[in-house]
Amino acid sequence: MNIRAERPPRNPSERWFHHLAPRPAARLVLVCVPHAGAGTAAFGPWADALPSEVEPVAVRLPGRESRLRDPVPSDWPTLAQEFSHALERWITGPYLLFGHSMGAMLVYEAVVRGLARPPVRVLLSGCRAPHVPRALPAIHDLPTEGFRAELGRLAGTPGAVIADARLMALLEPMLRADIRLAETWSRPADAADILPVPATVFVGTDDTVAPSAAVSAWRSLAPHGFRRRQVRGGHFFPYERTSEFLGLLDDEIALCLGTSRRSHRS
Repeated sequence: MNIRAERPPRNPSERWFHHLAPRPAARLVLVCVPHAGAGTAAFGPWADALPSEVEPVAVRLPGRESRLRDPVPSDWPTLAQEFSHALERWITGPYLLFGHSMGAMLVYEAVVRGLARPPVRVLLSGCRAPHVPRALPAIHDLPTEGFRAELGRLAGTPGAVIADARLMALLEPMLRADIRLAETWSRPADAADILPVPATVFVGTDDTVAPSAAVSAWRSLAPHGFRRRQVRGGHFFPYERTSEFLGLLDDEIALCLGTSRRSHRS
């Protein structure tokens, strides 16, 4: 979770996108959408580990970093539309869309609403399918004390941040808005839109927020191609098991680039 405010962006594209490692000759852009409450720093450690053929770009959602004063939209259509417009304007050439938890929900919402230039593939991590009920009770409407006590589990918020009353007073509206979106996200099975592009899902073996069966249920919405990857760990496995996760991500990138690296299937 990135909590620091940043300077306003000089380049209009920086409002939405932070280029972690600019690579003008890259064959593919990896656009990474963070989980609830997180910012672009969540993906900083990945940049040097990714193949040189890929340019990693982190998404900066409203309400954090240099967008601290931008309100988080209260509904999915508004957030998805704003994100879609930013993708179409600022991301050029072939790209992959990765999202973890709430970030994966936003990836889905943007893609199924129709993009003029859809991604090569979507990479959905730690996220139940939209027609699967959430596994845990909601916390977004809890009183302050109860809400803050649950933040570490759902948003990865450090204990030192939760203990800082002044900082939490600043961050809590954004955190509640993010978690509310994630917890109320739902589409009935007979109304869930199918993905127009192939999908890969990543699941943590001990994830109680997005259990294995809930993540595997994406298969029914991915008629154009589906792969499932499993990583040891809980809900934040991409950041806790970084080496293992990035190895599988590298395999996915290689397959999308058409190279002949070995694929690890779960």
